[in-house]
Amino acid sequence: MRVNRALQVLGFLLSLARGSEVGNSQAVCPGTLNGLSVTGDAENQYQTLHKLYEKCEVVMGNLEIVLTGHNADLSFLQWIREVTGYVLVAMNEFSTLPLPNLRVVRGTQVYDGKFAIFVMLNYNTNSSHALRQLRLTQLTGQFPVIPSRPPQPTRDRCLLDHDPRLLPLSAPFTAPTTLTTQV
Repeated sequence: MRVNRALQVLGFLLSLARGSEVGNSQAVCPGTLNGLSVTGDAENQYQTLHKLYEKCEVVMGNLEIVLTGHNADLSFLQWIREVTGYVLVAMNEFSTLPLPNLRVVRGTQVYDGKFAIFVMLNYNTNSSHALRQLRLTQLTGQFPVIPSRPPQPTRDRCLLDHDPRLLPLSAPFTAPTTLTTQV
């Protein structure tokens, strides 16, 4: 009888330490390490994303959003506040990436050896579907830009005429809504 009571008290104290009884609990979910590799089609990728990140607040690892179609409802991503690894957004056709609560990308793992946030090839050449807006309104900080060669205009990069060594993001950032391409 005493042992059961002691275990109940211990269980209660452990739940308080985790924050579950005081409203401070965080939904933690695992990240991925697939890079640009995918299995299946865009619908399969979407279902996998939804299962991994629905009601997720902290991604322990990398947030990789790859090969998602233009009709995908990504509103479930809105609760993510922190990613411990990198954020990869590639080969998608949706127009808006809803990460309005993302505040921290720790970069404990980096994409391609140097990027904590990497966005590329988010358009379909046979249609008008393309990523037009990054909703990273809470993301703040300073990020070093690694100069490897003089920047060349491409379809996937918006050239900024700020200090070439530093890209400050202390205010909300919105990607251009119109893209200029060279053929």
